[in-house]
Amino acid sequence: MKRKSLIFTFLSLVFISNLYCQSIVEFRNKINDAKQNKDTLALARNWYKLAKYYDNNNQFQQSNNALRTAWVYAEAIHNQKAISTITNYLASNFSYMGKSDSAIYYYTIALNAGFLSGDSTRIPGILINIGSEYADIGKYLKAANYSISAIRIKELLNDSTDMAYFYQRVGEVYKSADEKEKWEEYVQKAYQLIHNEKYASTAAVAAIYNDLGGIAESNKNYTQALLYYDTLMTIGRENNYNRAIGVALSNRATVLKNLGRIDEALESAKLGQTYRNGKGYQNIYDNNLLAELFLAKNNLSEAKKYAMLAAQNKKIENYPDEMMRTFRILYQIQKKSGNFKEALFWNEKYKLLSDSIRDKEIRTKIVDLEISYQTKKKEQKIELLTTENKLKNNRIKAAVIIVVALLLLIGLIIYILQIRKKQAELKQNILQQQILRAQMNPHFIFNVLGSIQNFMLRNDTKKASEFLSKFATLTRAILNNSATEVIPLADEIKMLTNYIELERMRTNNNFNFEINYNEELEIDFIKIPPMLIQPFVENSIKHGFANIENGGLLRITITDKGDHIDFIIEDNGRGIEKTDKENGEHKSMATIIFEKRRKLIQQKYKKDFKFELINLNDNKTGETGVKVILSLPIINND
Repeated sequence: MKRKSLIFTFLSLVFISNLYCQSIVEFRNKINDAKQNKDTLALARNWYKLAKYYDNNNQFQQSNNALRTAWVYAEAIHNQKAISTITNYLASNFSYMGKSDSAIYYYTIALNAGFLSGDSTRIPGILINIGSEYADIGKYLKAANYSISAIRIKELLNDSTDMAYFYQRVGEVYKSADEKEKWEEYVQKAYQLIHNEKYASTAAVAAIYNDLGGIAESNKNYTQALLYYDTLMTIGRENNYNRAIGVALSNRATVLKNLGRIDEALESAKLGQTYRNGKGYQNIYDNNLLAELFLAKNNLSEAKKYAMLAAQNKKIENYPDEMMRTFRILYQIQKKSGNFKEALFWNEKYKLLSDSIRDKEIRTKIVDLEISYQTKKKEQKIELLTTENKLKNNRIKAAVIIVVALLLLIGLIIYILQIRKKQAELKQNILQQQILRAQMNPHFIFNVLGSIQNFMLRNDTKKASEFLSKFATLTRAILNNSATEVIPLADEIKMLTNYIELERMRTNNNFNFEINYNEELEIDFIKIPPMLIQPFVENSIKHGFANIENGGLLRITITDKGDHIDFIIEDNGRGIEKTDKENGEHKSMATIIFEKRRKLIQQKYKKDFKFELINLNDNKTGETGVKVILSLPIINND
């Protein structure tokens, strides 16, 4: 059995290795194709995707090299959005590696590119990341300035998306600075928003409950802390979010240790370690925690084993607080073991590191004070020179006049652009209202409500409740999506599924349906214009299956084509007959609105949007029905 197990493990590793090599080859082929076509944007995009692939496989150096190559191509075509996206990712890689100086450098490049691109929505995210990096290296004043600026910009833009996340991150900065009241204030602000998906993603909700547990723990309210960490664990399990589960278990272990329940704490810490990726900071933290717990049980050999694993981690120098914790644990182990020479060695290392960190904080404060002082001094000197040399400032005044004129010119250009933008938005709003009216077809609403009423009259309350819930969900989705330019592909699929299931109910299940796509398709991250598919689905059901009692089949196939998504909508209904064409039935209001939207999307995003309708009756192959092929452009900030 043992031999079979080893063979199986070996074959699994070979299989995974082959998949990995195959993926690399696919990326390389795409890059070569882009080179041959001299498509610089495609080169930047494919190198960026390859970098993400390396990152997902914990190959950070290869990921960084691929990102730098992508950056070169983005710079070559002066695509500021691409530059901002690439350097932001590069910065996050260095942040994960614990290299804050490099992270800040690349975040700053991403920030400048973001400003140049004119896409103000990406600025707050970069600012909050810079704030976190400054907090990690003890520059709390700068950290607070960047983080607060991020929130102010979002408020000025009236952008409430992920606001809970931003409040939570600002709270983290104050937590690092040991400003407990401010930490709690921002965590509570974030907590008020967690029940709205627009304001708080799953990751943000998890981070907020983690902070609430931390606050309760710092107040020694351990029962409350355990409840918050249990909630965090539930969120992790419900959303397949392993990192949240691992964090919750590790934090529970710390609380249980404070309660003197060491065996339970050990069990929780070991289980938590299985949910984490064992890299970088997490690995060091977990080993220190296990060392402390074994030390509390007086199991010195196990405590030393885990403490040495933390000490020998090459990345520990990037995390001085954890390094101090490791030295302190080793000192306590050696002291308990009676090895006083070794204990003295680790105690001296602990003190030296502690002193150096304090010195670093003092130097930081002095530098900040010096900069503030020098700035005020220069301002006073400028004011004095201005007062004494008014007659000599003609050139300065001329320069000021030129600058003011340029600013007025820029302001005029911005004003004209704003007017054009508002006109485009007005057209978009009118079109959105038309879409909403087309989607919320009164006949469909009355028919669905009538069907639900029939279920109720037959005392089938379970089905009535089920379909009423689906109808409410569909209505809410249509109302939300009609006011949004882009939505995740996952939301579009959910809305289509709801709509089709309601239509099946209304037509006594006279047709079946399939929605097919590759499981690896990133439906939560790919963004497309909303509600472009539903009119064609409606046509298939309304016209294709109009005179059939059963046996109808509606198939929707979704395929990733790189910069666009292909939707194929097929039915085996009666197809478009000659009488339909003569009467103009195939040219519905929904189709006219679709054509307007297609032109608007192509004009706005400068991306192809292909559309093809095939009447299968015309193919003379015995097939019936209609096939619609839509190539929707992906509207992502890449």
